[in-house]
Parts: sequence; structure tokens; C-alpha cells
Amino acid sequence: MKKTPGHQRFSVFHASASDEAGRRAWHQAYADVFRGFGSVLDVGCGTGVFLDLLRERGIERLLGVDRDPEMVEETRVRGHEARVLDARTGVPSLAERFDGVHLSFVIETMDGEEGIAALRDCVRVLRPDGLLVVRTLNPRNAAVRDGGFWQEPWAKRPWPLETLHVVLTDLGLRIVGAGNEPDGWQHVYILGRAPAAPPAHAERVAVAFQGEFFAYNSMAVVNRELARALIAHDGVAPAIVPDEPAPEPSVAADPRFAALRERALRGVPPCDVLIRQSNGGADFRRVDGARAIVQILPWEYGTLPQSWVDGLHAGGADEVWTPTDYCRTMFLDAGIPPERVAVVPNGIDPDAFSPDTPLDSYPLATRKTCKFVYVGGALPRKGVDVLLAAYRRAFTRDDDVALVLKLFGTRSFYQLEDGGAMLRKFADDPRAPELVVIDEELTDADIVRLYRTCDALAFPYRGEGFGLPMLEALACGLPVIATAGGAADAFLDDTVAYRIPSRRVPLRGTMRGELLAGEGWWLEPDVEVLAATLRHVATHPGEARAKALVGSQRARRDWTWDRAAAIAAERLRALIARS
Repeated sequence: MKKTPGHQRFSVFHASASDEAGRRAWHQAYADVFRGFGSVLDVGCGTGVFLDLLRERGIERLLGVDRDPEMVEETRVRGHEARVLDARTGVPSLAERFDGVHLSFVIETMDGEEGIAALRDCVRVLRPDGLLVVRTLNPRNAAVRDGGFWQEPWAKRPWPLETLHVVLTDLGLRIVGAGNEPDGWQHVYILGRAPAAPPAHAERVAVAFQGEFFAYNSMAVVNRELARALIAHDGVAPAIVPDEPAPEPSVAADPRFAALRERALRGVPPCDVLIRQSNGGADFRRVDGARAIVQILPWEYGTLPQSWVDGLHAGGADEVWTPTDYCRTMFLDAGIPPERVAVVPNGIDPDAFSPDTPLDSYPLATRKTCKFVYVGGALPRKGVDVLLAAYRRAFTRDDDVALVLKLFGTRSFYQLEDGGAMLRKFADDPRAPELVVIDEELTDADIVRLYRTCDALAFPYRGEGFGLPMLEALACGLPVIATAGGAADAFLDDTVAYRIPSRRVPLRGTMRGELLAGEGWWLEPDVEVLAATLRHVATHPGEARAKALVGSQRARRDWTWDRAAAIAAERLRALIARS
């Protein structure tokens, strides 16, 4: 493409924008707008200069997103949390809410529908009374109009101030500032304030929550903890509909779950919304008396089951909640409309999962000093075979290390995949490093004691929808060694965890008894890197613990069940409003 002199002037502007001192000066006034805020999302964060300015103003919770992986990496080098997300599709997947959102020089890369959708998503992640700042090129400036804007491959359309005013007003914002910058190209800026929180006496949403609650499995944990948090959340009144064949007595008798027992019903009552999540899989049958149905559906194998695709397209659920961006993408790839798929994350109780709570050690049958732990099922998807192979390469019986396997489901839903032969083969090797296997059921308190007794969690998974043990261990201040590139990237990055590179391996046919709708995949972590990382963590405990404590603070601040319930309650109200 031949470049005009005007196009060259346009390129000169972008070259000058690479000067950091100039960018800092340019951004100062906008950073001051957010002074005193608790949290800000920077959409189109670039290399992190604006986040630097926000940090200097004392804003504690900062997140940058950008579609360019190299820029995201540079932002992380500056010490910020940043994610590779395209504003077109990534912002809707964010579960967190922010006091402020900064959308800077992004929407001009989108056409009309894309831009409006991106603005809508930025409004959605605002907290009540939150502030959205939008900045874009001034289409009336001669350098933009005549200087090559339309010759740039990324340019789609200009967004005049009048258009932005109408769009943001239609999205429910109150415009509190707008205009053109006084210098340079007189770029457009507009500030919109979200509505305040509804009054405390707002109408409650009648919710029924169906699934396992009083069992030893991860879905039961998610169900009961989310339900408990919703019970405490104003505006939501959940009834509990347990569907486990027989509740575990020790779980059912736990005094923490008294509120669940009090709300337990034998059948689904008339309700505004029925929430479902079960180990039995998805249930797309409509229920008389339920105005709307939400399915909680994590998935681990890249491509959805054909039965899910058919059930969702047939209207078997009004909305899907899935715990991570990683899972949400699978639903979007299956053609499920983005507005019907929300990320409602899992979480932890920050008081229980903490490095500071006084606890007795969990008794382990080992005298080894360094103890790695794995918590989960002994099945290929969880990567236990990968862990054992790497552990065997990294150490021998003479090394002062032990691997503790806390295996779930060996007496129930994983009983056919419990890896017994694999474990026996490892135990029969006289040179293999020490292995401690725990297959009895543990209470939540015992799980915390186990984490706190060990020195690092190793979790080289192939497929996860979330990976709750990794978040729990991180919250307890335990160093986490985990696969990179999967669902756990939502809360694990290189600043808080040791991430093992992986590659995608195609999957076809049936997974978990479900025929896939197309070619799926899972991740294959690098065994050699995992072995080297195990050795490194064993020999650098101080470094590992320091990294983990940073992660603990983040997990206990940003990944709680209260936060998950707030997101869920917002989705419930929005669902009722449109159903």
C-alpha cells in the first residue's frame, strides 16, 4: 500500500507515543481522575505505563488487559497483573467488578456493533457508582481525517464525541465529563458514571439451587460454598434441593452448613431461577414453576459434548455459568451467544484458607523434610502420571523429599480410574523417592492442615475447568507448581506460581461418557521442565515461599466466595429482568 505524506504524519504520532516520558505526561490527567479508587481495569493497557501512574496514586487493585502478548509481558515485567484478552471477546469473561475502567484507544479498531458491545462489557464490569473513561482519536482533526487513519490496517471507524455520548447514555451511564484534549490532535475523551447500588430493600430473587451439597467432591464444595455466600447476600433467597443419593454424615452434620440444612427441600419449588450443577452431568429438562434455568457447567476437554450443544441450542438453559475464561471460550466456539454465557468463578474462604491461622500439623507417615502434595483424583486428566514420572526423574529414595497424594473419589466417582496399578508400580521401585498416599476422606479443616503441613503443591493437570485445589493451596501460602495455558491461568501467573509449559494434544470421540461435538484437546505438560522445577523448589524454599505469599494475598483478596456470590446475584437479577 502506497503511503501518503499524511499517512507518514499519522505514523509519526505513533512513533512519538513510544517515548515513555511523553506518554506519562500525556496520561497524568487521566490517572488523576482515578485517584482514591480501590480498583481499576485498564483495557488496552499496552506496556503498562498508565498502570504505573495508577499505582503511584495508591490504587491497590489494578488489572491490565491487552490483545498483544508482548505488551502484556512487558506490563507484567513492571510488576502488574495483566492478561492477554481481546476487548472484543475478553472483557465479557471477566468475573471481577472494578471501581473504574479505562478504555484507551481501542474502539477505533472496531466497527459499530463491536464497539458498542465492548462499551457495554466495560459498563458491565463497573461496580455501582463506578467510572468509565473512554479515550479515542478525534475524527475531526485534520491529521486523523486526512493523514492516513483509514490506511492503517487496524482502523475500522471513528467515534465522534456525540456518538459516544448517545451510546454511553443508552447504556445507563451518567455523563460527568467530555470534550477534546487541548493540545496535540485534540483527542476525544468522555467520562461516564454508573448508577449507584440499589437500595437494601430491593426485591429479592427467589432461587432454587439443585445439586450435591453434602458430599466429598469438588462440585459439592462449589455448590455449598456458593449457596452459603448467596444466603448471606442481600436480594437473593436460595432454597436448597440436594440430589445426592445419600449425604455424607460428617458433611451434613457440619455446623457451618446449618443454613443449608434449614433450606433443604425434596423437590424444586416455584422460583424465579433454578440453578443446577451435578456430578451426573448437564440436565436440560425444563421444570414447571421455574421462570429461568441456569446451568453451572465447567468443562475440561476443549470442545463441548454434542449433547450440551444440542441442549443449549434447544433452549435447555437460559444461561450458563462457567468458572473461567478458558471454559467460556469453549461455549462461544460452539455458537452459544455471548450474553448467555457468564463467568461466575469459584473461590475460597479467606479466613479458613490462610497462611496465618493457627493449626496443628496434619500427621503424615514420613520423616522427610521437603513434602510436595497433590490433592485430586488419580486419573489421567489430573496429570498424576505426569507428576509421578517427573518426581521419579527429579529424586531418588535417598533424597530428603516425599510426595503426598491426597486422592479423592477412589471409593466413588473416580473408582474406575484410581490409578491403583500405577501407584503400585511406583511403590515397588526400590529407588523411587518416597510416596505417601492418603485415600480416606478428609474434612475441609483437615485439607487446610494438610496444605499447611506440606511445602508445595504440584498439579500438572491436562484438563481442568478451574482447579480449586490450586487456589486453596495458594491461599494457604503454599507454592504452586502447575500447568500453564489452561483454566488455572485465571488466578496463577508467573509472579505467584511456577508454571510448566504445555502443548495441546488433540482428543476425539467420547470423554467422560460424552461424545465431543468436534476435535477437542487437553494439555500435555513438559515432564522435564516439571522435574527441574520440583528440584528448584526443593532447593530454594525461601524463594518459593515468598512467591506464594504474594499469591496468598491475591487469592484471599480477589478470589472469595463472597465475590463469586456478588457476581452470581448480579447475573440472577439481570436474567430475571430479561426473562
